[in-house]
Amino acid sequence: MHKRFTACLALLLALTLFAASVSGARQRAASIVKPDAAALDSTEEILKVVSRLRELDIIQSVKSSFKSKDEIEQSVIRDLDENTPAEEFEATQKTLAKLGLVRKGFNLRDCVVQLLREQVAGFYEPKTKEFYLAAWLPISEQKRVIAHELVHALQDQHFNLRRFEGWPKGDSDAELAAHALVEGEATLVMIEYDLEQQGMKLDITKIGALTGNMIEQDSDNDPKSYPVLANAPKVLKENLQFPYLYGAGFVAAVLKGRSWKTLDTGYQTLPASTEQIMHPEKFLVRDNPVKIEMPDLAGSLGPDWKRADADVNGEFGYLVALAEFIPKRVARTAAAGWGGDRYVLYENKVTGAVLLIQYTTWDTENDAKEFLAAYSERTLKRYKLEKPLTVDAQSRVYDTNEGLASIELRGKDVVMIEGAQNREQLSRVSETIWKSKKRVASSSK
Repeated sequence: MHKRFTACLALLLALTLFAASVSGARQRAASIVKPDAAALDSTEEILKVVSRLRELDIIQSVKSSFKSKDEIEQSVIRDLDENTPAEEFEATQKTLAKLGLVRKGFNLRDCVVQLLREQVAGFYEPKTKEFYLAAWLPISEQKRVIAHELVHALQDQHFNLRRFEGWPKGDSDAELAAHALVEGEATLVMIEYDLEQQGMKLDITKIGALTGNMIEQDSDNDPKSYPVLANAPKVLKENLQFPYLYGAGFVAAVLKGRSWKTLDTGYQTLPASTEQIMHPEKFLVRDNPVKIEMPDLAGSLGPDWKRADADVNGEFGYLVALAEFIPKRVARTAAAGWGGDRYVLYENKVTGAVLLIQYTTWDTENDAKEFLAAYSERTLKRYKLEKPLTVDAQSRVYDTNEGLASIELRGKDVVMIEGAQNREQLSRVSETIWKSKKRVASSSK
């Protein structure tokens, strides 16, 4: 669900959650005609401070230069297009629509581009090893963002951020987890830098509570300063915020009672799932997710059907998918027992119909039952139904305006099928998908 475009945004967007002071200046884009060269000297000083705070040596100086708003927009949009082809946007868009997270006809790429244009400011580019400052913003009003981005420069020097660019397709949950490590660390150091500038010291034990409160607030961003972000679908906002909020809480938990050296090992063996970010204790003991290997469904569907999308939702993905339709506290509890999953989306080339199949596995049978109940409630609300067509202790079948849907429980596993054209197709797909194989994932590096 998260996809590479979300991870790309996480690395390039200005930090609206923590750099609110920039918003007023961003509206005065024409106020600085000729950037002050002294601003570049400020980046050197800030780099020294974040190097000390993060306990990472400066291996080499970071080249800094100014870019206009148009230049930065062009750079990040070009990077977005290089990392996320149009067909990938289209496939993700169809999956999100099938889950009920965006409306039909929603243009995902246009929304992401608009978000970039609204949010973007200075950023560090691993390809050129250069930090680009926002030429239209006073240096005094972007120091926090500079501190955040210069942490990325240090990360790149020590851990090579470019290795995240070629992430294998098909497990964006693990990719989002890796970016949460990167962004969470930069966010935490930025907070520490900001407090130090005010003569205060960061209490690492309180960061988890701070980020937890911000996560639970679930409030929209300022519609006046950020109208595109405020009006974006929740799934986009949640995914954009995840690396910063959950990431900061994750880093704080890993550091609690430990040193930065402990976090350094996280770059050697990356977090394997958003579950490990949301529950840092699972990262520390390397409780890795179960990987699902689905059989090919072409024989069960026929020649008119083609595979359009396939990925992993993860615990965070299911939290978002459930919370769109049921109370977030219920969704959070139901998603917390996640053990692994995989989904695939097929599209009929003739009719345009789509079929979504999800195979999930859970930590315990009780966790699976809990998820079954939550996803059943979500399905009724997603399709505006009063009750299932058939129901028993292990399964439910629904007659929706988009075809038949089913949810079936077997032990610790739950399979969901949405969009079957008839009972025969539903039965064939179900029989095939239950032949999926499971294995415990190895650690990502």
